[in-house]
Amino acid sequence: MTSLDLSLPGPSNGAAAAEPVAAPAHARDELLRLCIEAAPVGIAMFDREMRYLAASRRYQQDHGVADQNLVGRSHDDVFPGLPQRWRDMHARCLAGASERCDTDVFEAPGAGPGWFRWEMRPWLDPAGEIGGVVLFTENITEHVAREAELRRWADAFENAAIGMVVSDAASNTITFANPARAAMTGRTVAEVCGADVLDTYPEAERPRVAAAVAEADRAGRITYESEFLHRDGSTVPVEVTVTSIRNPDGSVRYRISTALDIADRQQAERARRESEAEARRYSDLLRTIIDTMAEAVLMVDADGHTLFANATCKAMFGDGLDIGSEAWQRIYRRYRADGVTPYPPGETPIGRALQGESFDNLYVICRRDGVPDLHIVASGRSIRNDAGQHEAAVVVYRDVSELTEKTLAAARSAELLDKTIASIPDAFLVTDENRNFLHVNPACKTLLGIDASVSLDEWEKSYLLLDADGRTAIVGDDRPLARVLRGEPIDGAELVLRDQASGRELALSLTARPIYDGDGTVRGAVLLYHDLTKSKHIERQLRQGQKMDAIGQLTGGVAHDFNNILTAITCTIEILTKGVADRPHLATIARVIDQAARRGADLTRQLLAFARRQPLEPRPTDINGLVTDTARLLRPTLGEHIELAAMMGEGLWRAMVDASQLSTALINLAVNARDAMPNGGKLVVETANVTLDGTYAESNPDARPGDYVMIAVSDDGTGIPATLREKVFEPFFTTKEVGRGTGLGLSMVYGFIRQSGGHVKLYSEEGQGTSVKLYLPRISEAEEGAEETSSAVVMTGGHETILVVEDDDLVRRNVITLLQDLGYRTFSANGGPQALDLIEQGALFDLLFTDVIMPGGMNGRDLAAEVVRRRPGVKVLYTSGYAEDAIVHHGRLDPDVTLLNKPYRKADLAAKVREALGGPTAPDATGRKRRRRTSEPPAGGAE
Repeated sequence: MTSLDLSLPGPSNGAAAAEPVAAPAHARDELLRLCIEAAPVGIAMFDREMRYLAASRRYQQDHGVADQNLVGRSHDDVFPGLPQRWRDMHARCLAGASERCDTDVFEAPGAGPGWFRWEMRPWLDPAGEIGGVVLFTENITEHVAREAELRRWADAFENAAIGMVVSDAASNTITFANPARAAMTGRTVAEVCGADVLDTYPEAERPRVAAAVAEADRAGRITYESEFLHRDGSTVPVEVTVTSIRNPDGSVRYRISTALDIADRQQAERARRESEAEARRYSDLLRTIIDTMAEAVLMVDADGHTLFANATCKAMFGDGLDIGSEAWQRIYRRYRADGVTPYPPGETPIGRALQGESFDNLYVICRRDGVPDLHIVASGRSIRNDAGQHEAAVVVYRDVSELTEKTLAAARSAELLDKTIASIPDAFLVTDENRNFLHVNPACKTLLGIDASVSLDEWEKSYLLLDADGRTAIVGDDRPLARVLRGEPIDGAELVLRDQASGRELALSLTARPIYDGDGTVRGAVLLYHDLTKSKHIERQLRQGQKMDAIGQLTGGVAHDFNNILTAITCTIEILTKGVADRPHLATIARVIDQAARRGADLTRQLLAFARRQPLEPRPTDINGLVTDTARLLRPTLGEHIELAAMMGEGLWRAMVDASQLSTALINLAVNARDAMPNGGKLVVETANVTLDGTYAESNPDARPGDYVMIAVSDDGTGIPATLREKVFEPFFTTKEVGRGTGLGLSMVYGFIRQSGGHVKLYSEEGQGTSVKLYLPRISEAEEGAEETSSAVVMTGGHETILVVEDDDLVRRNVITLLQDLGYRTFSANGGPQALDLIEQGALFDLLFTDVIMPGGMNGRDLAAEVVRRRPGVKVLYTSGYAEDAIVHHGRLDPDVTLLNKPYRKADLAAKVREALGGPTAPDATGRKRRRRTSEPPAGGAE
C-alpha cells in the first residue's frame, strides 16, 4: 500500500509564506454555531448571573423549551423552582471547579420526568477571567429504561422456581446459576458457578448426559431425565431441558439448562403402575369366562389351537379358521404401531401366549387385503396348573381403530392449533370472567408485555391504553376486556398501547369475542391484538416515496423542457459569436450568454441525476486516479476536524464503471462518515485488488466469485448498532434528524454498485467505527481496449441527407441551420406521423436524426423502428434531454443506440452525426458548406 498525502500545500523553501487570510468573524461564528448544533449533546452557555448566552437546539428540545427564546433570560426564569444545589454548583464553577453527574432526573415542562447525564464547566473571557459556565447535557432516558428491563429479567432468573443455569459451550463450565438450581445439589450459587456441568451428575450418569448435551448441540434442544448428585451423597431425580444457543457462524456459543425436580412425579407413576397391575390380577379370571364382553377374548391351548373365542373375537377375526393358525396368520398380517415393521411370530400376542408369557396392551395393526387396517390392543395371560406348567393362555383384544383415529386427529388438531397460536405474530390471550389469564401465546410477551406470571391488574398499571389518536385514554368500563365480558364483540378496533416506563407506543388492532357456557353466561373472553406499528410506518414511508417520485417526475419534465430551450441557445450562440467576433462589446455579451448556457446545462444534469433519468455510461476507469481526485475534493467538505488519509493499492486493476457516479458514491460515503464523527476523527479511503472465492459467495448471496477492485471507506466514529446494520441500505432509512437526510444516500450507493455488477459489504462495531467496502468487477482484456481516448473535436461535415424530427420548432430550426452550415442536406418533420408522410412521398435520406420524447403517441424509438423497416439502410441518431425507457434499459443505453444529449453545441452535433453515419466524410466533403442541390424535395419537407 502507498499512502497519499492530502495536506494543504504550503510555501516552498526559500519563498516568503503568504499571510493567511483571516476568515470573517461572522463566518467563524457561523461555523461555531453549526458545530454546536451538530453536537450529539445539549449545550447551553450562561453568564455569571446564570443568564443564557446561547443554547443549542438539542438542549432546548431535550428540556422541553424548543419553542422559547432563552437568550438573555435567567435559568430561574426558564425553569422556576430550580433546586438550591444548582445555584451552589454554579457558584463553585464560577470559582473554577467543574461539576458533573452521570444520572440525574429532570422534568421538562409539559412532559414526564427524564434522565440526564450532565457536566458544567467555567468558560474564560479573552482576558482569562471566568465569564460564566457552559452546561453539557445528554438525555439518557432510554438507556435507563433498558437497564431497568435488564434488571427485571435478572430478577426473574434469580427468583425462578425451577433450576436454571447458563454454561459456556467451549469449556462446559457453568457461568450463571439461579438459587433454585444451586439448592437442588445443596450448594450455593457461588459454588455452582465455575464448576463443570457434568460434576452435577453421578459418575455413572455422566457419559449419558454428555451424549444428550451433544444431541442438543446437533438438534438445538433436548429433554431427558437423570439425577443430580446432592452434597450429602443422595440423588435428586430431575427432568432437564438443554437448549443450545448458536453464533452467527453456526457454532454453539452457550447452553441454557432448566431442571425440574420430578421425585413426586416418579412416586405417583410407580403408584399408578402398581395399582394397574393389581387390578389386572383380579380381573384375569373374569375375562376368561365372559363371552358377552365388548372386547375379543381368545383362549388357546399350549399347542395354539383355539379353545374359546367370544362373539366379538369371531366378528373381529372371522369364524371359519382356527385363530392363530398358520393359515390364519397368512391372511392377517400383524405389524407394530408404526404400521411398517412386521411382528416376528414369537412376539405376536398368540406367539407370546404360547410361550407362557403374560403381557398387557400390546399394540398390533392387523392388515388384511381389501379391508381397512384393524388397530387392536392385546393383553394375554398364561394359565398354569398346580405344578406351574403352562397349559393355556387367554388373549383379550380391544379394537381401538376408531379411538386411535380420533385420538390422532385430536392430537394433530390440538398440536396444529397450539403451534398456530404460538407461531402467529399477533398477541392471543384468553381470560376467565374474573379477568384471570387462562392462556397467552409468546407474542403476548413480546408485544404487550403479558405472560402467565403477570396479573391483569399489574399489567394495567404499567401500560396506558389510548384511542387511535394516541391522546385519549381508555379507562374503566370502556376498556376492551370490560366490554367483551359484558358480551360485546369487538372487530378491528384500532388503539394505541403506551409503556408508561419507557414511553414506547404500539399501534394495535383488536378483535375480541366473549366465551359463553351452555346457559349463555359469559365465562371469559378471547382477545387478538394485531400490531399495526410497522404497517403504519410503511404507510408513512410510502407517502414519502410517492412524494419523492412525484418530485422526480416533475424535475425530469422541467429538465427536459429546459434542455430544449438550452439546445436552441447553445446552437444559436456559436453562430452569433462568429457574427460579432469583430465587435468586442457584443462578443463579450455573447460569451456571457454562452457561460450562462453552460451553467444551465450543468443545472439540468444535476436535476436529471436527482430524477434518476440519466443512464450509466461505464468506461474503463483508473480507480486510483479517481479516488485521488475525489479525495482532493473532499478536503474542504469534511472540515478541519476530520483527518483524511488514502491508501492506494499498487498495480490496481481497472474497472468498467461510470466514473461520475462512482465519485458521487464516494462523496456520499465520506459525508456519512463525517456525520458519524461529530467530535473529529480519521477517515481512510483504501483501494486493493481482491479475489472473492466460492466460500465468500456462499455466505454473501449477492456476490459472485471472481476478481474485484475493492474501495473501502472507513471511519473511527460512533459505529452502527447491530439492530440497524441490516437496514442501512434500505430506501428511506436514516438515523439523522428530520430534515437532515432523505435516507436515499446509501441506498443509491448500493443500487449503483449492484447495477455495475459489483458487491457492497458493511462492517461496523458500535463505538469503534464503520467500514463500507465497494467491490467492482475487474475489467476483462476485451473491455480494456474499449476505453475511449479523448481527442480534439474536429468539426467535420458531409454531403449526406438528414431527416430531422423534432417537435420543438425553435430547436428544429436551429438544428437545420447548423446541419446545413456543415454541408448536409436536410428534411424536417415535427413528429413521427409527418416524418412517415415524407417517406411515403419518396423523400430519400441517409440519416434519421430524431428526438426521443415526442407527443402524438409515437416516440423516437418507435419512429426509428418503422423507418428502418421501410428503409433498411438508414442510420439513426437520437437526441434527448432525458431518455426514459425508450432507449435505456437497466440504467444503460441499448447497445445499438447512438445518443446526443441535449443541450449540445455545433462541434458535438458534427461529431455525433459522423459517428452515426459510420465514419469520416466522403473525400469531397471537406467541412466547407456544399452547394445546395438543385432538385426539388417533396412538398413541405425540405430545408
